[in-house]
Amino acid sequence: MRRKDFKIFENCTYLLTQGGGPIPTSLVIEINRLLIELSLNGAEICSKWDAEVIVTRQLIAYRICSNQDNIAFIPSTSYAMNALAETFDKNMRILTFEDDFPNSSLSWLHKGYNVDFVKSKKNGFLSIDTIKKSIHHETKIIISSHVMYRTGFRQDLKELGKLCRDLDIIFIVDATQSYGVFPIDVNECNIDALVFHGYKWLNVGFGIGGMYLSDKILKMYKKPFLGYTSVRFFGEKEHDTLNYKIKNEASSYELGRSPYIKILMLGYMLNYIKELGQNKIAKKVEKLVEYCLEMCRINDILVISNFPKKNLSGIINISALGVTKEMLKNENIIARSNGTIVTIALHYYNNRKDVNHLINILNKFCGQ
Repeated sequence: MRRKDFKIFENCTYLLTQGGGPIPTSLVIEINRLLIELSLNGAEICSKWDAEVIVTRQLIAYRICSNQDNIAFIPSTSYAMNALAETFDKNMRILTFEDDFPNSSLSWLHKGYNVDFVKSKKNGFLSIDTIKKSIHHETKIIISSHVMYRTGFRQDLKELGKLCRDLDIIFIVDATQSYGVFPIDVNECNIDALVFHGYKWLNVGFGIGGMYLSDKILKMYKKPFLGYTSVRFFGEKEHDTLNYKIKNEASSYELGRSPYIKILMLGYMLNYIKELGQNKIAKKVEKLVEYCLEMCRINDILVISNFPKKNLSGIINISALGVTKEMLKNENIIARSNGTIVTIALHYYNNRKDVNHLINILNKFCGQ
């Protein structure tokens, strides 16, 4: 799947998408085109780019079965979580997960929320029963990544979303480790807010992502901060700050002029994913992960993230005592390792040769 578009594979076996995906050569060409447009046109290009920003907003919405009015552009998930922490009442009790990325708790703890944590099993597995038992009678918000960065566990969003709906709990999802791989329907999963950054599985580079907010959130809660793009002015003079109305759209969370080039980079890669086919990507990743697990079994390599099929993602934790990141890099493998566990990520541009190379190197080191 367009492997030749990713020059990084000419030099190494790249298995670190969960830490940051490489950008394709075609996107580099697109960035240069945008920069030339800006160079030749200056601010006059903005009206053309404004129309393309709308299309990108629609593409984000399309991926999660939403509407463009429910979509905001964000510079990072940290920004989004801080904005959400400012949106809700600090008396609302939070439930999140020990294995989740710090973004799911840091901003909330900093703002004074009472945050409880769900502990997973040793391999990272989380059952719905464990989550149910962790819910306090005052719990009002559950925050969960779709895929846990530490373990690769893929949360059953539909099941967890139903639980939140039944208990009238706000459901916030960080899809950074899954957006661009696995389809998500925010309505089917009863998601109230969803955030993602594009630098991992979307291969967009750093500094741009998206946030979905449900109609309920947009209508019930006050916007935490405002910029001139967060409102509509209706006075006689331009930008009359005595006569304005806050937009009841997710874009009211955006502050200032659009970061055009980053948004259009995101739009380019969303079209890229659309052309490849979201379901085809998911199936490719699932099959490649299954192949990797089978090769580990054949070679007596212990897989830590040995979850049921529905909970598998593109992230796999493998036991490899003594194998360091530097040792792998010397064998032209780019992957994460803490000296005990090797964490790999398999995306649509990876193939069986990548898996075989990894297995051979692990056998080489672990068999010594």
